[in-house]
Amino acid sequence: MNYVEDFMSTSNLYLLQPLDGTIIKFNPETGEQISVISGLRSHPDGIAVDAPNNKIYWTNMGENKEPATLEFFQADGSVETAKLDGSDRKRLVENGLFVTGKQLLHDRENGHLYWCDREGMRVFRSKDDGSDPSVLIQTGLFPQDSRDYTRHCVGIAIDAKEGLLYWTQKGPSKGGKGRIMRASLTFPAGTTASTRQDIKPVMENLPEPIDLEYDFANNLMYWTDRGDSLKGGNTLNCASVKNGEFTHHRILATGLDEGIGLALDNHRGVIWITDLGGNLWQYKLNSDEPLKRIASFGPLTGIALG
Repeated sequence: MNYVEDFMSTSNLYLLQPLDGTIIKFNPETGEQISVISGLRSHPDGIAVDAPNNKIYWTNMGENKEPATLEFFQADGSVETAKLDGSDRKRLVENGLFVTGKQLLHDRENGHLYWCDREGMRVFRSKDDGSDPSVLIQTGLFPQDSRDYTRHCVGIAIDAKEGLLYWTQKGPSKGGKGRIMRASLTFPAGTTASTRQDIKPVMENLPEPIDLEYDFANNLMYWTDRGDSLKGGNTLNCASVKNGEFTHHRILATGLDEGIGLALDNHRGVIWITDLGGNLWQYKLNSDEPLKRIASFGPLTGIALG
């Protein structure tokens, strides 16, 4: 691992390595890394940390989750939890409820977990003990619609104050058909996850948007993009948010190697970003500085502060 030392906070980063199934705790001040959990066999992807309550949450994509093996996909995604030291590991949601767990969000104030189900083409919510799982958004039926990548739900964010849910539908690889969508956190009367009429695209024709991070204090939405670098992909992006509408979209940084996770760190004034190339990046907020590679690992998916 390569490391650059120039930080001033004590918060750790929790990183997911999907191929060897490891959750890494990384100290960006010292470069120290600890394998908190290893041997996860179901390709972990989304992660959230509840430090005050000593908990990690993560989603698993399940087995055989490569596009070439789509015909062999099963509904074997899951959500798990453990203490920050990796002990007391538990499955919270499984039993064939969803297909491919992607970005995960923990709403500690309201006691909820939110996550996206990519090939299942759904957005889920449950209580943070895994109980009462429900489908908020359904864009297609598994497996017959799963090859329509424009239906795939990947990244997720909420604005609990305004009662709004945001998610990405990434589209085909480097296809320029990605979208960021918006809906209410509550169902309109008389509708279901597949029939609700309040769904609206707030950004369209994006290269391949992946994970979202909402800065509610400054009304800004950040996201990563895996798309074609020549067409605005492999970037860190930002847009202003007002009344659920996006304006002033800008590309903040380029050069990601299949960008995935991001974590806003207002204390340090940076955003941390992971990519499938195995890089941990830092972007300094309110600057024109390029991305800085902080460390190199194996392929990385989700990232969370804790």
